[in-house]
Amino acid sequence: MKNNKENTKRFSIFNVLIALIVIAVITGFFINNIININRLSASNNELRKNLSDLTNSNDEMKTEIEKLITFDKINSLAGEKLKMKYSDSSVEKEAIIIKKSELQ
Repeated sequence: MKNNKENTKRFSIFNVLIALIVIAVITGFFINNIININRLSASNNELRKNLSDLTNSNDEMKTEIEKLITFDKINSLAGEKLKMKYSDSSVEKEAIIIKKSELQ
């Protein structure tokens, strides 16, 4: 008889309530973690898209810079704006020096 009473005391209402509270707290932490992971994932995707857009823009700018620094482009701008003309003989015989202060 004593064994039956001791076994039934283990399953008291207090112990069941404590177990339910512990399960509720663990479930709350689990749900909170899922919400945080979803929020961080959305932020991560937005940052990746932003990085991709910036990388594409950077590539376009590099291409534009490469177009602008070609010899033909520089030569034509020097001829139009500074009245300079490139020739192999002038480079070998005499050097043309232009000071920045004279350009302004």
